[in-house]
Amino acid sequence: MTRWCSWADLRRAVLVAACLGGIARPVSAQFFGAMPVIDAAAIGRLATQISKQVEAIGVARSHLQAQVENMRKLANPPWRSIAGVQANIDVLTRQHAALSYALTDLDAQFRTTFGGWQTHGDLRATTRQQNERTLATARGVLNAANASAQQLAVTSATLNAMKARMASITSAQQAAELNGAVGIATAEEIALLRQQLAMQANLMGVMLANQVNRDLQGAAATAAFEAAGAAPVRRGRRRGPEVLGWTP
Repeated sequence: MTRWCSWADLRRAVLVAACLGGIARPVSAQFFGAMPVIDAAAIGRLATQISKQVEAIGVARSHLQAQVENMRKLANPPWRSIAGVQANIDVLTRQHAALSYALTDLDAQFRTTFGGWQTHGDLRATTRQQNERTLATARGVLNAANASAQQLAVTSATLNAMKARMASITSAQQAAELNGAVGIATAEEIALLRQQLAMQANLMGVMLANQVNRDLQGAAATAAFEAAGAAPVRRGRRRGPEVLGWTP
């Protein structure tokens, strides 16, 4: 089994090597000739320098390890996609004969459905169509609201997952990524809320248009009736109620 030496063992090994190698200089001796003389001060300075270098390497190693830890990424971030949810809500709002904000030709269908001041055509059939489209719009909005409400459980689960991840954060990178996930989740909830507000405005707009349009049609029929009553009576074929735009 491989045993890794500590910094203290490394320092001792360096000092022993320095002592064995020595920093020597030859001198003359009377009996033994030239013999090496060890300079203890030089060895001490060398040992001090090596010790400082070893400590500097240890500090650099610690800093590098800390940087590696800080760059550790967040595993399995709690991402969520709402594109499918929004598309499904759009489909629900335009089912049947609903006047939905998601229709590409909404303006044309609105003008066809709510003609405003008019006395021509079959007013009974027109009124029925207007009420049916208004009812279909209300149904679509309610179904879409039901689908949107089912996302509340998903939102709660996502928030709980984010809370659970807080205890396992070990690096600045992980904290930044989790903070980014929280920001994205907030933006997605705002997008869903905007869609819900659009649904409510859609339904309120259609219901108000139906009411105003009915008032205009009633006023137009009254004006036609008054105009017909003020006209001079002519002998000939009797005119039926269709002159007022009403088909019995």
